[in-house]
Amino acid sequence: MPYEVSIHRCDSYDDLKVSQAVEASLVPLGGLESVIKATDRVLIKLNLLSAKPPEAAVTTHPAIVRATIKLVQELGATPVVGDSPGGGSTRASYKKLLEKTGIRQVVEDTGCELVRFDEATLEVASDKAKTFKKLTLAKAVTEADVIIGLPKLKTHSLTYYTGAVKLLYGYIPGMFKTEFHLHTARDINLFADLLLDLHETCPPALTIMDAIVGMEGDGPSNGNPRKIGLVLASKSCTALDYVAVTIAGFDPMSVPTVKLAHERGVGPARLEDIQLFGEVVEPLIMGDFEKTSTTSLSRAPPFLVNSLKRFIAAKPVVNASKCIRCGECFKDCPPKAITFAKAAGPTIDYGKCIRCYCCQELCPEGAITVSTPVVRRLLKR
Repeated sequence: MPYEVSIHRCDSYDDLKVSQAVEASLVPLGGLESVIKATDRVLIKLNLLSAKPPEAAVTTHPAIVRATIKLVQELGATPVVGDSPGGGSTRASYKKLLEKTGIRQVVEDTGCELVRFDEATLEVASDKAKTFKKLTLAKAVTEADVIIGLPKLKTHSLTYYTGAVKLLYGYIPGMFKTEFHLHTARDINLFADLLLDLHETCPPALTIMDAIVGMEGDGPSNGNPRKIGLVLASKSCTALDYVAVTIAGFDPMSVPTVKLAHERGVGPARLEDIQLFGEVVEPLIMGDFEKTSTTSLSRAPPFLVNSLKRFIAAKPVVNASKCIRCGECFKDCPPKAITFAKAAGPTIDYGKCIRCYCCQELCPEGAITVSTPVVRRLLKR
């Protein structure tokens, strides 16, 4: 199947405008009816990283979710929405997250079924995976006839960018992510291999990207909202990511998931390999899109990164003036590199820290930032 990506402008989250943009983006791909039928159970996989309001640009906007649900329902299929947020998730915390992100209202308005990925899990043996042959996945993923991904275009401190392929890390429930972070976070390419193994094991039939307002800077949760004004759609996660990072001003081959997808033969090598519909890419490219402070490491040779990562890797730093001493970073740190006392707040042991940046990603107050070492700044020049 050729790589195809559809790009359509959408300047706001007005429900009507979003609905029109989503539907228009699917027309050149054969429409939604080309991937689902009336008897299908359709899992709509969201990005529900944390309990932040839609305007923070951390999670998939409810207007995109609403438009997708309605299109699925119009075909007579059964839509199911859900995700596994970062860190630990309980029924109470998931309910709070759904309310804060605006997804609860969409579910109630549409009558759509809701699932929490942490409720039930299943170990899956994958003959399509390259590195991780056994994966613990949410049962909701394995029970779906069709999966539709709804990622947000954002930066990411670990993977530099998060989009269609990175969205699939949410297939792994709750604290099972901790085990994978412990195994992979010291090697960004190994982590990218995990993401691509998830992609090849349970690939979405369709991905619709929320790029109306994305995130630049220190994403995926503490960056700055950036109006982009686009909805992108594709039946190929890897092709969609290639187009999205190009628009965001990245060298696509500096993004691990994009580069390794090409090397595996499941992703494009250049923009010319992709059939584009709708908008032309070149005028959309943002030369001033702010990357994370960790992105400069992509320029260093892999052998240097692996041997000197302890010295050149950016490290998480606690901003005491913003910290409310909630202890979330302590609870969610995969290598248990953070100690916590209510009076003093969190302390990070950099000897144990694996630079997965989960603490920065999941801090509800944005009190943990990523500090770039002097050696790293020299590499950036």
